Amino acid sequence: MKEIQKKYPKPLQELTLLDRFLFDTAMANPEICQNVLSIILNERKISNVTVGIAEKTLEPYYDSRAVRLDLLAFDEADTVYDAEAQKENKGHRATCRRSRIYQAYIDVNLLKPGETNFGKLNDTYVIFICPFDLFGYKKYRYTFRMTCDEVPGLEMNDGAVRIFLNTHGENDDEVPKELAEFLHYMEDSVDNSEEITSPRVKQLAKQVDDIKSSQEVGVKYMRMWEELVEAKKEGREEGKKEGRILSKIEQVRKTLKEGCELSQLAHFLNEKPDNIELIKNSISENPEMDDEEILEVIKELWTE
Repeated sequence: MKEIQKKYPKPLQELTLLDRFLFDTAMANPEICQNVLSIILNERKISNVTVGIAEKTLEPYYDSRAVRLDLLAFDEADTVYDAEAQKENKGHRATCRRSRIYQAYIDVNLLKPGETNFGKLNDTYVIFICPFDLFGYKKYRYTFRMTCDEVPGLEMNDGAVRIFLNTHGENDDEVPKELAEFLHYMEDSVDNSEEITSPRVKQLAKQVDDIKSSQEVGVKYMRMWEELVEAKKEGREEGKKEGRILSKIEQVRKTLKEGCELSQLAHFLNEKPDNIELIKNSISENPEMDDEEILEVIKELWTE
């Protein structure tokens, strides 16, 4: 009999900074965060960085879509930085509009309720680090600011900057060597520190090696994986439950038209009479609803 092997996650030592766990763990360290931001924004002086959140969900309205940010950090000038490791290519439209909603959610959470002086809004940088070229010009870095169509070169200066970094860039003569080394290291954060010449990237590689060697981080990584496996298992079980209920709803809807008694129906479907009555009443009270809508109405009341 063939033995079923349990799937294990990629070993911590083999993770790269494009892997969310390692990226989040590293960037939660203010020293590492400041180092990374200084490499990316080489022309800016970034100091006294405070990491506000690492992989936090922002949801300003009860019925709005939540946004999960990998990192939100502040420097001493109260400039806000959101850095995202975007490993999977979701396409130009989806990724660009994702950056747009991230910008919007950051902005709406920066001002206190009732604040009307929008001049207090912080300068922000939303940064996506990708192992693919989203725009197709073979650049390591694409920087976007609001500009005027009618007056070339006229910037709005609204304080918002969005940057897309591409680890596969080819314009080495147009960017600092340090940035290119950093982006290569993002994708290959395993045993390549000897090839690095930049002091700041060397420092980052040492810091990442220390994280990978930490027993505490190793335990955290395994716990995260176990929780993910459990969540997927619970999701599958929930899906099976919903599938069973949907099947019962469909069968009840058909047999009700034939005038079958409730007790007979429960016996025929091998289901608790209370559950069958719940379906019957929901269908009767909501004739405009389809089976999936009925499911949403009754699934919290269903008894196993």
